[in-house]
Amino acid sequence: MLKPTSSSDALPPLVVGVDVGGSKIASALVDANGHISARVRLPTDVSSPEATLDSIAAAVRQSLSAAGQDDQLVKSIGLGIPGLVDAERGIGLASVNLGWREVAVCAGLQARLGLPCAIENDVRAAALGEARFGAGRGLDSLVFLTIGTGIAAAVILAGKLYPGAHGLAGEIGHAVLDRDGPPCKCGGSGCFEALASGPAIAARHAHKMRQAGQSHLPGNPAQSLESLTARDVFRLAEQGDPLAQDTVCEAAEIIAQAVQLIALAFDPPVIVLGGGVAQAGSQLINPLRSVLDRLAKENWVFASVYSPDLLQLSRLGEDIGILGAAALAIPMP
Repeated sequence: MLKPTSSSDALPPLVVGVDVGGSKIASALVDANGHISARVRLPTDVSSPEATLDSIAAAVRQSLSAAGQDDQLVKSIGLGIPGLVDAERGIGLASVNLGWREVAVCAGLQARLGLPCAIENDVRAAALGEARFGAGRGLDSLVFLTIGTGIAAAVILAGKLYPGAHGLAGEIGHAVLDRDGPPCKCGGSGCFEALASGPAIAARHAHKMRQAGQSHLPGNPAQSLESLTARDVFRLAEQGDPLAQDTVCEAAEIIAQAVQLIALAFDPPVIVLGGGVAQAGSQLINPLRSVLDRLAKENWVFASVYSPDLLQLSRLGEDIGILGAAALAIPMP
């Protein structure tokens, strides 16, 4: 069993950050400066909650072994988990990806590893990671907006996560932006997520291609439109495909509308954009900023809270899940 250090230790704290997903678990040691060592990836065993906790514990142990660190240097474990979380009680309330309902995550891991444990929803954990180590470093407030398979946000105010009265603060993906838009998996229509998530961008472009009489990707007859991804759309736009550029501009208009709402609601110093769609980098951020510049010229209230630096891409890359989880477990200086 692993042993936490005593409070008298003078060495800087080390924690284990664990990014838990439905298919894989990523674990690593992280120090107070966000330096990562001993990354480990294991498949997630979702056959039962106990099996999932066993696989998380195995990933933690392998990270420690790979780092060659003395177990006693490790202070605690932080976990970012998909779904609804009761962070105070250390319980995973509900996670479709993991098949969890009311799982005592922290108690289970503490029994397995003998270390204190902190958990949070993965998007909120990522927001803490950006605040501590990324684009929000040095700021006490920010909004983290992730756009990928789904869309969600997390709000940090005065250095603390804001959960909302019902624990749902940041579920902007299900805000209706177009009542006549496509159906959303939440049961509504025209939600932000149904309009501008990764799958929504791909579906929007596939529809355009069908209307243009195209049945496969340009230059790749083996790839059907059914397998089209947002990454394909951004790649085609970068290559100068006018139809793809049009799709990207439409997505930018929708995302900018949501960014404007966030900016006016919270007036944050920065809105950090993450998720798979954000990996398009300049292909997304440049048209987004162009739309936001236009909106600021049209609306003096928005202009009062807007600056070209308001919207920032995540700086943590693929490590955002691990660093976000670690930020849960590292005391603020």
